[in-house]
Amino acid sequence: MRNLKVRSVVVHDTLLSNAKYEGQQNKASSVSLSSHEIEAVCVSIENRIFCACYAGVCELSSEVLKLVEWTEQRNGARIISFDHLSDEYLLCTVLSSGVVLIVDYENGTVERCDIIPAELCSARWAPDFHVLLLASSEMLYFVTRQFEVLNEQPLNSSRSGREELMTIGWGSKETQFQGIGGRKQPGKVDNEQPTTVSEYDQHRVLLAWNGDANYVAVSYVDNLTNFRQFCVFDHEGELISRLQQVSNVEETLAYRPTGNIIATSRYDSDKREIIFYERNGQRRSKFECEPHQGSLINWMGWNTDGNILCVQSKDLAGTAEEVSFWCVSNYDWMLKYRKVVNNGFLLACWHESNPNQFCYVARNGRANFIDFEFTYNFCGGIVLSIAGCKVRVTDLKAAPIPPPMCQYELTFPNVVCEIAQYNDSAAFLLADHSLLAYKLREGKFEEYAEYDTTDLSQDCICYNLCLNNSNQLSAIIASSHYSICNLNLKNMNCKESICLYSTEKPLIWHSHMTNGFILQRIDGEWFSIKENKDKHCYLETGMLFETGSALCYCHYSRTKDIIFGISKTNDLVVNGRSFFKYVGSYTADEDYLLTVTFDSHSSLSKLQIAELKDILTTDKQISYKSSRAIERGAMLIGYETGGTRVWLQMPRGNLETIHLKELLLNKLKKLLNDLHFKDAAVIMKKHRIDMNLFYDHNPEFFMKHIGQFVEDIGSAELLNLFVASLNNDNVTLGIYSENYSNSNHIKLDKKAVKSNENKVQKVCTTIREHILSLDDIHITDLYTTVILTYLKEQPPQVSKALLALREQSLKLPHGKELEKKWIAYVSLLAPNENLFNVALSTYDLNLTLAVAENSQMDPKEYLPLLADFQTQSSPAYQKFKIDIYLGMFRRAIQNLSELDDRWNEAAEIIKRQNLYTEALIVYRGKKTYLACILLFYFKVCELCANHLMNKRRFEEAGLLFKRANNMTMALQCYQSAQKWREMIECGQIMNMANKELSDLLQKMIPHFESKGKFMDIAEILSFVDKKSNMVQIVEYYCKADAWSFAMNHAFGNEELTKIVSQAALVRYEQILQSIENWGNLLEQYCCRLEVVRENKENSLKAAIKRFEDHDLPASEVFSETSSAMSNISKISTVSTASARRRKHIEKKKKVLKEGTQYEDAALLNALKDTMSLIDSQQDELISLLPTLVVVDAVEEARTIQTHFLTLLKHTSKVIGIAWPTHLSAHMIPGPLRETYRDKNGIIRIPEENKMPDRIPFESELMRPQIRNVLWQLEIC
Repeated sequence: MRNLKVRSVVVHDTLLSNAKYEGQQNKASSVSLSSHEIEAVCVSIENRIFCACYAGVCELSSEVLKLVEWTEQRNGARIISFDHLSDEYLLCTVLSSGVVLIVDYENGTVERCDIIPAELCSARWAPDFHVLLLASSEMLYFVTRQFEVLNEQPLNSSRSGREELMTIGWGSKETQFQGIGGRKQPGKVDNEQPTTVSEYDQHRVLLAWNGDANYVAVSYVDNLTNFRQFCVFDHEGELISRLQQVSNVEETLAYRPTGNIIATSRYDSDKREIIFYERNGQRRSKFECEPHQGSLINWMGWNTDGNILCVQSKDLAGTAEEVSFWCVSNYDWMLKYRKVVNNGFLLACWHESNPNQFCYVARNGRANFIDFEFTYNFCGGIVLSIAGCKVRVTDLKAAPIPPPMCQYELTFPNVVCEIAQYNDSAAFLLADHSLLAYKLREGKFEEYAEYDTTDLSQDCICYNLCLNNSNQLSAIIASSHYSICNLNLKNMNCKESICLYSTEKPLIWHSHMTNGFILQRIDGEWFSIKENKDKHCYLETGMLFETGSALCYCHYSRTKDIIFGISKTNDLVVNGRSFFKYVGSYTADEDYLLTVTFDSHSSLSKLQIAELKDILTTDKQISYKSSRAIERGAMLIGYETGGTRVWLQMPRGNLETIHLKELLLNKLKKLLNDLHFKDAAVIMKKHRIDMNLFYDHNPEFFMKHIGQFVEDIGSAELLNLFVASLNNDNVTLGIYSENYSNSNHIKLDKKAVKSNENKVQKVCTTIREHILSLDDIHITDLYTTVILTYLKEQPPQVSKALLALREQSLKLPHGKELEKKWIAYVSLLAPNENLFNVALSTYDLNLTLAVAENSQMDPKEYLPLLADFQTQSSPAYQKFKIDIYLGMFRRAIQNLSELDDRWNEAAEIIKRQNLYTEALIVYRGKKTYLACILLFYFKVCELCANHLMNKRRFEEAGLLFKRANNMTMALQCYQSAQKWREMIECGQIMNMANKELSDLLQKMIPHFESKGKFMDIAEILSFVDKKSNMVQIVEYYCKADAWSFAMNHAFGNEELTKIVSQAALVRYEQILQSIENWGNLLEQYCCRLEVVRENKENSLKAAIKRFEDHDLPASEVFSETSSAMSNISKISTVSTASARRRKHIEKKKKVLKEGTQYEDAALLNALKDTMSLIDSQQDELISLLPTLVVVDAVEEARTIQTHFLTLLKHTSKVIGIAWPTHLSAHMIPGPLRETYRDKNGIIRIPEENKMPDRIPFESELMRPQIRNVLWQLEIC
């Protein structure tokens, strides 16, 4: 579908041109040069043109005529080859005498090399210039670059080629049965039989190399048979194959640079064919080129990429020559461009390094360098593809038909060279400079006018047509100057064509803009011209930007004022600035930019999309909105404006239509905002877009118009798809977050999360309510959606759905059939549910029977069961039986609680199913309705209490016995639980004697004393007999360190005060010793921690140095000693996050042993434990210090206060050392290899003093805190 478009034309007037040559003749009249004297022409890689004549060599493209003479070296021999050797910048001429002349044009020297003393007729250098192939009428000579003969081969040999296919005749036409039809046509010409050469064959030997210079094809005439033969040799001269013979073959030959395709031509009556061969000599394909009558092919050749085949031909009268350019797509060869030169060619060839540049030198001395580019003529979804005199029209919106098929064809009187499109208009430029205007009418293009091109010169080249909305057509005209011309329709009252702007610098591209044009020069300079109404001409208004090199595939957006183009490095340039790299093709409109990018490291290309507003509003590098992998080599044709379709052509020529997610979502946004819900639903269903977008796009807007949503869709199928896809996730923050990056949707989602809205529940309820508010006809049509709204809730409300459909079916005349249909729908959506059991759980036996009848159940199973349920007279007991069958025991207890005479059954179920908690809830809820139920509630409490007693949960059992007014059992439970306060409460409720209660309490004292609960013992003794037990009470308070309670009881009693004094002084001594021990431990641990951290820091530095100096593995770098390297290597891939090792590591962190891996962690944990003891000691000092003062031990109180304050200060200092504010790498607890192990278990060696990527946030890293407790006394 791609057309071959002229990208740029560079015209050189050589010394042969009249204007230049006359001036040179006046200055150097002794030297004469005309086109008839020129024997050969060649072009260098820098586009310098050299010619060879009898006298010598000169450069035609030079300003000054300089002739390097070779008369003496040539000796009158004929030139058979004239080439420019680009690797050494020399000119090489092969003469018919077997002599090679090497010309250094810059130095003016000629070197002669005698190679073969034979008459040569042809010569050809290999593309890399490492082999020169010479041919005589009978022999081939393979010559090295040093001009030594490498190999000689006869042209006509009976040997078979190395890769030539062998046959013994089986399957040939001669051995096949011909039948009656074959016998009736004995005179039919066999195209596979060779024929003698035509009268126009010059008996030349043709040579053609492939692109990698490994093989060469040879065409020659067999002198014995006068047949033209073809064969293939490798670069060392070995015969590879002979091509299959055909009749009426012509004197043409071409070898495709890429692949192994060899081309030649043949004529048959009035038609000409190009035939393609494989390297093994087998015919591959062919195509009809052009009429044979009156024309002759001079030369054929592919460009270096092998995608354009050029055919140079001339008429037999010699009045005109032309070059035709053919391209193939989907195995269909199409003529894409033709250039006619009336005065003939001196040279026609492809550029050596630029694959799309074609050069020809006309006999009038004018040289033209034409750069081609492949482009699609795509506008409004219509693609126009040139195929010679026809243009194939394909409307991709109607049907993406791949070439060579199309919807219809337009036929023209000559070859179409270029097409310009704008909306529904098109202009077609023909090879004879005719320019036709077409309009799109009723879906087809029709001719309506012709542009006047009569004043365009025959040798000019017209390219880069630009059509605007007023049918104004402009083009670049390349001749002696480069002009922007405005072409008018014929029969209009104006000039034929108007030159708007002219310059001597080559122009590449132009486009219409407001009151002017935008132009690009060949050097990459972009500028604009605007109309000057006073001077009636167009003037330059200034340079827009400069890209350094010319851009190709340019496009100008008039509404956005943006210029797009692709640089030679495949960067997409926008207004002079490179935005995207590795772009192969692109297309843009008012909103989006689509590109196909490639990557040399990937076998796929990517179709990507970006918004133009992002390009216009930022100067930073932007990223694509979305990306999709496609076949490598795919080309972007265009996309549907305002739609979702993107059309691409694959490398083989087939077409693909893609719906990009970005375009789909953009269209869906517009449809949802415009309330076109059904259209949106159809698109979502077709392209599998998550239908949660209906709600998530704008939740408030959707809920406001949910009624219109239901009515607009009006299809149960689409509504069911929507409801079935509902979930509580927000797709605008999930899979479609890139398309909803604006802050409004983020705020809406945060608001929804904050209010904890249940989207599924809310939407299902609203849809169900709206459908049920409609008339019966609409309810019937959409009732499957109502059912689905029940099933979509969490958990699915299958029973509610069954009850609802049962109720609805009873209202309708054909309810039986509908009920069956709806039940089948429920079973489809809830296949894992046992619908029979669910229906039975509704206690509606008729519904259950209907479900069973519509299922696969055996009537022998369900009919007796339903009959048994119906025999139960009491509805509550019937429900109980159903619950027991279904295993719904809580509901069974609920139903049995309605019956007064069924307590024994209820108790049995409670005990068997362990439903004690449920029973408490059920029977407690009946208290306010039935007074008799209260008795059952007490029974449930006792039942549960006995269960708890068996589980030795005595305290909970005592609570329930107490609730059931069973104080005896409650007292027993509290006694077993050692709850003396609750025992006192129960004893008082039971009016128990004090002596009996005291005896029970005194039995508990030994237990409390063994547990160290001295406070409880003191309080029990106070309850039993406070006065007689006062000494014991005070002693127990002192043992419990409850000094305030002890002093309160000892107040006013010297004996008791003395007891308190003695106990306080003993405690004073103990605390002083603890303070000393704690201080020593803090100092010991802190000093050792500093040593460990210093060693760790040195180890880290040494490890980094060893790694850099010796390139050791990370696991060996962190080893403690060289002997441990193997062991360390074994665990280098083990992560501390492993659940198996975690418990073991935690044990290591408690072991205070020098040299262990986790010694620093153990030290930190020991420091934290010691500080915890210090902090808790403050609580006792609050009451101990006042007690010491009261017992006249002020000095002791002062001493303990001073020592403890000193300890607290020291503790704060140690905290600052062990847990510093700023953490370094060596301060992180644990071995270094674990510190620098990443999440994948790999040890990463850090740079100097660099922290690891992640830090294990363990408990030992948490800094301890000493509380600020007011325990100090001012008097101390």
